[in-house]
Amino acid sequence: MATIATGGPFAAIWNGRLMQASADFVRQSSGARLLGVTLTAYAVLWLLYFSVSHATVDIHFDVSEASVWARTFSLGYKHPPMMAWIFRAWLAVFPRTDWAAYLLAVANLAATLAITWMILRDHLDKERALVGMTALILVPFYTFLASRFNANTVMMPFWAATVLFYLRARRNVRWTDAVLAGVFAGLTFLGKYWGVYLIAGIAVASFAGDDLKRFWRSGAPFLMAAAALVVLAPHIHWLLTEHNHPAESYMTTSVMVSASFGSALKTSAFYLGGVISYVVMPLTFFAVLKPDRAAWRDTIWPADPGRRQALLLLVVPLILPALVNLAWPHRLTPVWAFPNWALLPVVLFGSPRLSVPAVAAARACITALVVSLLAVVASPLVAHAHLNSRRIAHNAHYRQIAAEIAHLANSPAVLIGGSEGVVQGLFYYLPAAWPMDSPPNDRDVKLSIAARAMVCIEGDASCRAAADSLAGSSGGVSDVTFAKTFLGYRSPPQTYRIAVAPIRHRF
Repeated sequence: MATIATGGPFAAIWNGRLMQASADFVRQSSGARLLGVTLTAYAVLWLLYFSVSHATVDIHFDVSEASVWARTFSLGYKHPPMMAWIFRAWLAVFPRTDWAAYLLAVANLAATLAITWMILRDHLDKERALVGMTALILVPFYTFLASRFNANTVMMPFWAATVLFYLRARRNVRWTDAVLAGVFAGLTFLGKYWGVYLIAGIAVASFAGDDLKRFWRSGAPFLMAAAALVVLAPHIHWLLTEHNHPAESYMTTSVMVSASFGSALKTSAFYLGGVISYVVMPLTFFAVLKPDRAAWRDTIWPADPGRRQALLLLVVPLILPALVNLAWPHRLTPVWAFPNWALLPVVLFGSPRLSVPAVAAARACITALVVSLLAVVASPLVAHAHLNSRRIAHNAHYRQIAAEIAHLANSPAVLIGGSEGVVQGLFYYLPAAWPMDSPPNDRDVKLSIAARAMVCIEGDASCRAAADSLAGSSGGVSDVTFAKTFLGYRSPPQTYRIAVAPIRHRF
């Protein structure tokens, strides 16, 4: 990458022996070794950042909600089932602790980057692939925004695997690659319905290119479609036969909105602007390499057929949501573009007209390492900031509230209702508890439920009235105050009303 201004200690390091040694390491190491070192450093540093920066708050309620779904196997929940299935398998091995949840998030990201490396090495030499990998590590979707495993992040490895095998099938028309592309496309859709845009991107790409006739005559597109349908068939059956399923309710109440065309246009523009802003570091890496006009032209519309396919698979799934929003307005946000980026390095750094020497790869790696180390150093400050954040105030007390409920009920097996901002986060810490509005279906589990409980925040008058009513003459109600401390600092106290009533009549 371009030389930073000479002079000063940083410039000496940037251009001196350390940089030369790093460039030599890149030249002399195999791709597998570079991948191993990069992913190990990435996983360790960002697991440390997630754990320390969230030391003053409890697990996000998205994770807690998934832990409820994971208790019972289903073909669908509020979202498609992949997140719950993975969470169920993870909790069968790891304890229900905060660090285990952050480890799942990091493992998911590392798997995504490992698959992405395979994509990059199919199209780029190791220096370009390394620049691309480290550029992605500096995208917030792979770091600061990815601390929780949810419906957005669960798609990431499956999306990357889909484009990997689609591009291989397009190049060599092997039936195994075609089947794997279809399987992973289906699994992406089972992560979140956003996966439909990946399928649309594949559809567009499959009708483009000079080898169009060869590709379709091979039967690869039909194998992809058949494999995807096999994977999706059980979930589609669930969608068609399950009445009043939560996915339908979630889409109508939380996703779709009523908006004018002008408002929808602003939302789409905000989405596209946000998408670009999130990848400013890879774009900066590209600019620092000083591409000439020929490199710019070859990047915007590549001469190589494989890179043109990669461009279509990147751009179509990113732009299509903005166009769909104009016809069917919905709660569109750039954060939903979490899984879309595996092909960005191929598009930015794939042109043979762009010079990417080993020293550029070394500088890219050191940049990513410095940013990651600075994040770890700053993580206690982030944790301290969480102590006084009103936006996430209740996230700090899920574990304490859960323990208090179990104590008051003399059992962790309870039905819980109350203020929405609190209730969703309790179930990760109370694995035997269930939401009051969706009790368990299993008869033995129902019989194990010992009490009903309500948790209300200050100012939620209707919840507090319902809590007092629940307690009645046979239960109990109490106001409890919690605070968190960190490195000698104490958060503002939060008071909750907790009412518990024993269940005397079985379900």
